[in-house]
Amino acid sequence: MKTLLSGLAAAALAMTIGCTQSTPGGPGVTAAPNSSGGTTTVANKPIIGEADDTFKMNTPVLATRVTQGESATAKISVSRGKNFDEDVALKFMDVPKGVTLTPVTPMIAKSDKEATIDVQAASDAAIGEFTVKVSGHPEKGADATSELKLTILEKK
Repeated sequence: MKTLLSGLAAAALAMTIGCTQSTPGGPGVTAAPNSSGGTTTVANKPIIGEADDTFKMNTPVLATRVTQGESATAKISVSRGKNFDEDVALKFMDVPKGVTLTPVTPMIAKSDKEATIDVQAASDAAIGEFTVKVSGHPEKGADATSELKLTILEKK
């Protein structure tokens, strides 16, 4: 029975980790045509780490939980490939009603690995599970994207 539960827990963890979506950015990323007529960003990714001149954004695997009228913090970090030593400006899109992210335009300096974001939910913030799109813009090259999951809980 222990083995079965351990296996189920490992599978659930793998599915949760695998659900984080992100695309690489930086000057080492190129655009390639895809079958739908658009383009897809492509980086020659090594087996371990990030490709040269690229970066990837990392957001928390689990949702950041905030109760109405309170605040919490979330950390957004970058994994830098070889030769990528640029500042990365972060931008948030699709922020739910009544939620404020501070600082509004955070920067991950080339000497830093992460930024701490304060997530504040107003007393009348929308309740539920939300996905905030996060875009990382380097000084030159393509943007990287990721998602920040938020769960807004009702104040009791």
